[in-house]
Amino acid sequence: MRANKQILFVFALTLGMRCAAFGQNTSSDASAVATFRSQVSEVRVSFSASEGAQSVGTVQGSDFAIVDDGIVVRNFRSLTRSDETALEVVALVDVSESVAPRVRSAMTGVVQLVSQEERVPDDNFSVLSFGGMRPAILCAGGCGGTKAANKILSVEGSGMTPLYDGLMFAAEFMAYHHRAGARPVLILFSDGVDTISQHTTRDATQAVIESGAVIYAVDTGEPRIATPGRRFLRGIVDATGGRYFSLRDGPATVLSAVMDDLRASYVVTYEVPRRQAGFHSVHLMPTRNLNLTFHSRSGYYFENP
Repeated sequence: MRANKQILFVFALTLGMRCAAFGQNTSSDASAVATFRSQVSEVRVSFSASEGAQSVGTVQGSDFAIVDDGIVVRNFRSLTRSDETALEVVALVDVSESVAPRVRSAMTGVVQLVSQEERVPDDNFSVLSFGGMRPAILCAGGCGGTKAANKILSVEGSGMTPLYDGLMFAAEFMAYHHRAGARPVLILFSDGVDTISQHTTRDATQAVIESGAVIYAVDTGEPRIATPGRRFLRGIVDATGGRYFSLRDGPATVLSAVMDDLRASYVVTYEVPRRQAGFHSVHLMPTRNLNLTFHSRSGYYFENP
């Protein structure tokens, strides 16, 4: 959020139309999700809309209502297009032993993502990995060259899975490298399982939220088996307003969704409907086309001055 609105992200949000269960090493109840704090009378929510797998490019105020802590809000102070016009993309890849059979496919997908330079400039694309004891930077910008591609493709799966530590590392990297006017996007290749992190789910999700990044998760787990890791991936996607994909969807599908969401992003503002200090849940609900799904952070703490 913008500084002049005095909004501070503090822990992870549940986004969209459903609540997220974040999986291992933490509580999965609503109190564990991330939020932002507001000391002013105006709430500011960034969102995008989709119908099925397709982003919706044009949204009017009559297309949705906001349920703020149980109170329906239809009168908005403003509804404008987001002013973000470019992408700052980080691919974070799980290279631990648990996904070793699929690491090669994931890395090939990363190289294909980077090669689509007409949509994301090479300097705006970085690749990080995690597996074993610590995360690593494979390339920080300039990932489109042959040398960087060979380095990415040479990585082999081994070691334990410090997923939450990897997310913390990526969030710090993105916060440090963020460029004004660019949307930070984290494309996470993982099965969602953590086995060795020093940090918790809450720590990782809070760090990603504070970096301002939107997570697009690419599930590298066994597709026919439902796991707590998959629930974590879907949860953290909801917590940042991103989307969930399987590895077989392919890099072009993922990047197209990222670009579509960028082009279809809006910011809505409205007056705080109930000035009671504490947590306010927020959900965007369709009013005319019930097939619409809204992707947005959906909770904040109000501090009544």
